[in-house]
Formats: sequence, C-alpha cells, structure tokens
Amino acid sequence: MSFDPKSTILGEMNWSIMLLASFFMFFSFWKKPSRIKTIYLSLINQISQQFKIALKSNKDSSESIFITLFLMILFLNMMGLFPNIFTPSSHITLNMIISVPLWLGFMAYGWTKFTNKMLSHLVPNGTPTALISFMVLIEMISNLIRSLTLSIRLMANMVSGHLLLTLMGNLMENSSTFLVILLTFLQSVLSSLELGVAFIQAYVFCMLLTLYSNDSDFN
Repeated sequence: MSFDPKSTILGEMNWSIMLLASFFMFFSFWKKPSRIKTIYLSLINQISQQFKIALKSNKDSSESIFITLFLMILFLNMMGLFPNIFTPSSHITLNMIISVPLWLGFMAYGWTKFTNKMLSHLVPNGTPTALISFMVLIEMISNLIRSLTLSIRLMANMVSGHLLLTLMGNLMENSSTFLVILLTFLQSVLSSLELGVAFIQAYVFCMLLTLYSNDSDFN
C-alpha cells in the first residue's frame, strides 16, 4: 500500500490523503495560537524570506504560491513516513501535474513578453562561435525537460528511502534476534533521515520552480 495508489476497499482512497492537508494547514482548532500553530507560522516566515531572496523581482509577490506548494509537498512527504500510507509525491503523475502547468506558464510568459532575452539565454556568455548552434540545441533540450527532471527528482528521492525501509522490514521475518535488533536500529536511524529528506525535497522542488520563474521574468 505504501507504493500502490490503489486500495482494495475504495479504489482511489489512498489519493484522498491529500485532502487531509486542508484540515491541518488552513484551520485553527484553538482560540489562541497553540505551539504547533506557532511553529507553523515561524516555518512560513522563514520559508517566505528564502523565496523572497530567490525571486529577484521586487514587485513579484508570488512567493505565496511557492509557500503553499512547499507546505503541501512537505505534508505529503511526511504522511508517507507513517506505515501503510501511500506517498502521493512518490508518484510521477502528481509531480507532473504540479510541475508541468507552472513550467508552461513561466515559459509562455517569458517567450511572449521577453522573446529577445529568452533567445539570448540559449547562448551562454563566452561560447565559441563554432559551438553556438550546438549550445542552442543543448539549452533548448534542457529547458524542455525541466518539468520532467523536476518530477523524477522528487519521485526518486521519496521512493528510494521508503523502498529501503520496506526491504529491511521484509528481511526481519526470517532473521535472528540479533539481526532484528540491528535492523530495527537501522530503520529508526533511516526514518530520522527520511524526515530530513521530506523537508529538503519539498524545499528543493519549490526553490527550483522559483529559479525557473526567474528565467522568464526580467523585471
């Protein structure tokens, strides 16, 4: 179930885990801010500062889009750390649904409003004349596959850790007591690392999107 988005009871029920984000991210269950709410607001402020630095345009207030996207991906990544819960961000379908429309919007805006500057980006400074046509081809291919590589990066990093944890769990079935204790310790350490990976991958995913936004915005 951790790797299969289908469930045997209600078909697509594992995808509904994404709806839980609204209950934890947008609603407050306390009259006064709780400790969790305080930590949540502090995290938003810190991430907001990072995105404001990455977005070079002073009049660009779109960091709220990337903050919301970061919180959603972070929540989905962390939900996958619970047993028998499917991780939506480990599925390339969801990642492509997020990355492709944003990438297309950035490229469409850049090429329609700053066509000459977008063309100049296809040839890096200092490129020898003989390699200009070759560099243009490479830059065009790299721009076209950005959404795909972004999706695959997130999927691969989320699947690899979960897969290793699953293999360790299966290995415990017919193992000695000492090996079970050792594997349990390794799983605990790896689970702690997966918590960091969940945060880092959400941050990297959104930060790369801000860089793609900068490539199409010259204001």
